[in-house]
Amino acid sequence: MEGPVPRMASSLHTLVIVAHYPSTKLSASSSLFLRGDGLGLSWDRGVRLERSKTSPDQWLTELNVASSDVGILLQFKLLVDDSVWQIGANERAIVPARSVAVDAFPFFYSRSGRVDAIRSVTAPQLADGTRDIFVYTPPSYHENTLKTIQHVLFMHDGQNLFDASTSTSGTAWRCDSVVEKTVNGMLTDEVLIVGVSVHPDRSQELHHRKTDYTHSVDPKEAVGGNADSYLNFLQETVWPLIKSTYRVRSDRDALGMCGSSLGGLVSAYAGWTRPALWSKVACMSSSFWWNNRDFASAVVKNSPAPQATKFYLDYGVLEGPERQTHTMEVREAMLAAVLSADNLFYFLDQSGRHHESSWGARFEMPLLRFYPPSPTPTRPLPSE
Repeated sequence: MEGPVPRMASSLHTLVIVAHYPSTKLSASSSLFLRGDGLGLSWDRGVRLERSKTSPDQWLTELNVASSDVGILLQFKLLVDDSVWQIGANERAIVPARSVAVDAFPFFYSRSGRVDAIRSVTAPQLADGTRDIFVYTPPSYHENTLKTIQHVLFMHDGQNLFDASTSTSGTAWRCDSVVEKTVNGMLTDEVLIVGVSVHPDRSQELHHRKTDYTHSVDPKEAVGGNADSYLNFLQETVWPLIKSTYRVRSDRDALGMCGSSLGGLVSAYAGWTRPALWSKVACMSSSFWWNNRDFASAVVKNSPAPQATKFYLDYGVLEGPERQTHTMEVREAMLAAVLSADNLFYFLDQSGRHHESSWGARFEMPLLRFYPPSPTPTRPLPSE
């Protein structure tokens, strides 16, 4: 997709900005411009990029680098005709001690994403039929079709995430709006959300949640213990479907999970027991009370800490002191298992209830923790 970067006018040390953007989205007379700070750039007036001779969808400019520039943080944005600014956080790159290309995939016009419904996905790992999947593609997805989305977040209770008319409580998290707020506010990277709904028999919704989102049978509930089959469904059926349908990065670092209540419990279980797949998990108002609090006493205690996985835990004060106690108990158990404190985030919502409205209101907290603006990728220039 990136294509070769031609070696440009010789200099002691060069940095080539390569903007990848579909030419079909621009008028024939339009050009891309570059503004920024460092390496002679300015935020007040742009530098025109030249269209690549090898690809109509690439624009390039070369910046000269002096020895004193090595190690500085270069920040920049692209503009259409030096007037329409690139949306999202500044592109950022540490100037290296060699000639490189910096690849940017800007978008200029789309501030909202889109939610697609994939109905009745067969769930062979589960004994009770199919699941609906709701996929949120972030603002750039349908504008810059050359761009691969770097972050994918699986979420449970997909019926509650985007649309109040399908939500159990009549209130949706509005995850799409929250992502757009943080992206447009230059606070986070974009993320594609995969919302997996509960069993389509809504009259038995709580029963199915207690079945699929729990790792053990709770004698008091007389149900539970299907979490591994449910997680197998996500891993073996849903994730391959997403990778084959959408332009997403597919390595471990791209993949995260988030859920609330029992969905928070199964997220914690996935992150702790399947660290080869899940690099980050957000557990909101989690039901750590399940089966006499055996997630802390059995799962965390008896499994090695996944040192490369990030955990976010939270709860709301208005949910009551027991949930705080259970959440803190899990936090302390994770630390006792020698999980790095750098990978364990905790947030207390002073006005939070056990409700979709509260989870949606603080959904930006795990986004800010997990998806701060990332450096723009660089690659070596071809040898002369």
